[in-house]
Amino acid sequence: MPASFDRFYAETYGALAGYALSLVGDRPTADDLAQEAMVRVYARWPLLRDARPYAFRTVTNLARDRWRRRQTELRAQPDLLARPVPAPDRTVLDAVERLPPGLRDVVLLHYYADLPLEQVARALRRPVGTVKRRLHEARALLARTLQDPA
Repeated sequence: MPASFDRFYAETYGALAGYALSLVGDRPTADDLAQEAMVRVYARWPLLRDARPYAFRTVTNLARDRWRRRQTELRAQPDLLARPVPAPDRTVLDAVERLPPGLRDVVLLHYYADLPLEQVARALRRPVGTVKRRLHEARALLARTLQDPA
């Protein structure tokens, strides 16, 4: 293992696992997603110019795959849908989760993963100006949603 990957892992894993936790809400699953992302970063290490955005994009994609798989499983077993699922009081995160995907991704990467705008832009493969505009739109929508939750 190259020394630079060791340093990258030590500096990034905590933030990556925290970001994964904000996406899935379950510590063991979040740790699994973060570890899988790190494995994928390591596999591409010599090819990556900036591994941090790649790692966060990978966690986002892994979480989306998990959500899709879960939805498929739930549709396959309708009796599971009838069971009530207790929801924690997560007002802001719930509002963020209701944002359109393009806005939600920018908010999660910038505020929850604590990536600078340039890295968010690289992770989403969008221009920095687009990321700024989406962040502005997301903030405005969140402000309206949180002031008037009805």
